Amino acid sequence: MINSKLIDALRQLDTRERTKFRELVHSPFFNKNRKVRRLTDHVLEYAPDFQDEALEREKVHVAVFGARAPYDELRLNNVISDTLQLAYEYLAQQAWRQEEPVRRAYLMKAFFQRRMERHIPHNARRYQQVLEKSDGRSCQFFHHRQLLAGQMDRHALLHEERGYNEHLQEMNDALDLYYFCSKLRIACDMANRNKAIRASYQCHFIDTLLEAFDKAPPWLREEPALQAYLQTLLMLRGEEEGHYREARMLLLQNPHVFPREELNDLYDYVQNFCVKKINSGQTQYYEQILDLYKEMLNRGLLLRNGFLTQWTYINVVTAGIRLRDFEWTSHFIHAYREHLAPEVRDNVYNYNLAALEFERGNYQQALQSLQDVEFSDAFYHMAAKIIQLKSYYELEEAEPFFSLLEASRKYIRRNRQLSDYQKQSNAGFLKIAGKLYNLRLQLSLGKNQRLRQQLRHLEGELQQARAVANKGWLRMKAGELG
Repeated sequence: MINSKLIDALRQLDTRERTKFRELVHSPFFNKNRKVRRLTDHVLEYAPDFQDEALEREKVHVAVFGARAPYDELRLNNVISDTLQLAYEYLAQQAWRQEEPVRRAYLMKAFFQRRMERHIPHNARRYQQVLEKSDGRSCQFFHHRQLLAGQMDRHALLHEERGYNEHLQEMNDALDLYYFCSKLRIACDMANRNKAIRASYQCHFIDTLLEAFDKAPPWLREEPALQAYLQTLLMLRGEEEGHYREARMLLLQNPHVFPREELNDLYDYVQNFCVKKINSGQTQYYEQILDLYKEMLNRGLLLRNGFLTQWTYINVVTAGIRLRDFEWTSHFIHAYREHLAPEVRDNVYNYNLAALEFERGNYQQALQSLQDVEFSDAFYHMAAKIIQLKSYYELEEAEPFFSLLEASRKYIRRNRQLSDYQKQSNAGFLKIAGKLYNLRLQLSLGKNQRLRQQLRHLEGELQQARAVANKGWLRMKAGELG
């Protein structure tokens, strides 16, 4: 039973949540099955790891049905299944309790179904207050405004108010905002995925919608959420800097318009725009990337469940290093170390510290930081080896340089985790770096026409190569030999 869906679900709960789940199981409102209660009590004794032999199916059967009952696989499966459904019920209840506008919407629905008209006005005001205090003025906000306006229009009709009431107009206007906002949001997601993974998503009627948006009344057209999604979509479709600037400004000036999930998506889109510009040779966008990371750090957007992914961590450090903002980058490396997942923390921290120290010219410190690093990820492994090779080159330590060069060549040939492009670019670096060091050793004995010719040939080879890691560093070192 250790590998069952029930155990997998219970492992996701913390101590407090497991207590609350037990309370739900023992509540007669949710469950009257005593066997389910016994199963729950037995299983929760072995939290949080749930690895004890007492969770073997035969022993669980005894705990649920008693020692005298013959083993019945089907009966046990039924109890486990019922308990799993209660675990799902608990998760749904927790999610529902966190969505106060949703709760208010269902409460209003219940009032109308039971004709509890006396309760409607007060709770409608509470619903409105909850909406005003909720995070964001985007899709879900407009959706709830439309629901509330529809309920209040229905309430007015129940009182036979046949004259004009503002609720019908409010419902229409909120629906327009909700539709335009939702459609633009989906269009942005589709456009972004079409570029990232060469998908073929089609956002039907989007051109018609954009034409209608231009003719829409100002109260709709000037809504910050709609403007942000519009500028982002135009940026993704045309890759024009003007739309990028507009989207950036709207994100910066309207921090409370979007809930966290939408804000993360929008920042991803503008980051991807900058990355594409950098990849096309416009390195000035590194400054934009770093500014975006700083904004997201200040707003707590880079942390997911309290943690920073190792890839985000290295991307932030890389941007800081490229801009030679060493002081801020050092502060980031140390300040956010504890926000890395424990299983990768030491390796990722030491690798990025080594990358920073290398760029500062502290080559011995870079090598020291990499001494105890053990990377299971092939990409990280090769990135660390390249820092070591460059450090040996700078320190003029030929023997460890060529020894590591050969070991790295063998690693690339044998490794199956690296993609074809990663193998090609890393192998390209090793090939040219080896030639470069050999030339350096020969030139140290005296320059002649043959060696100069070899150097020019190597520079030409580097210029024509399409897939070479650390190409900029290799060019700089070749230039120093000339």
